[in-house]
Amino acid sequence: MGNREIEDAAIEYVIALEAAHGREAVDARAAGAPYDVKSPPRKIEVKAFSGSARTQPLPLEGRQVAAAQADPEHYYVYVVDNLGQSDGAAVSVRIVHGDLLLAMIERSRPHVTYWPSFKAAEYDQAELLRLPVAVQEETAVAPAAEGDPQNPAATI
Repeated sequence: MGNREIEDAAIEYVIALEAAHGREAVDARAAGAPYDVKSPPRKIEVKAFSGSARTQPLPLEGRQVAAAQADPEHYYVYVVDNLGQSDGAAVSVRIVHGDLLLAMIERSRPHVTYWPSFKAAEYDQAELLRLPVAVQEETAVAPAAEGDPQNPAATI
């Protein structure tokens, strides 16, 4: 399960969880809000983990921190654990908000991260490196297809 699938599964799980508790939750990602799920009065940022989030950092954008600080009573972080389990039985949610969330934010340091996105043409133009087939066969890596016209490969 890739990152996007894990995030989508976590948001779907949180929406179902909110509905089970009598709240009308909707996916707010497309609206550009500083949270993933709107479940009045809750504004929920979802952090998804394929395993356990115990001792792991919970990255928050600057606008998410500002929203949490501006409305700590209604801004929540739902930490969804164990989404990588095939049967879903171990999935659990930890809820962080209010004083606990503010304390966690207070003791953290901001980190600036840039997330440049590939345009299709840039991806296609980027140099592609592949292991020689003989080396690939010695590893757990599947051999690359030879003669891929879209991605001429340099061999290392």
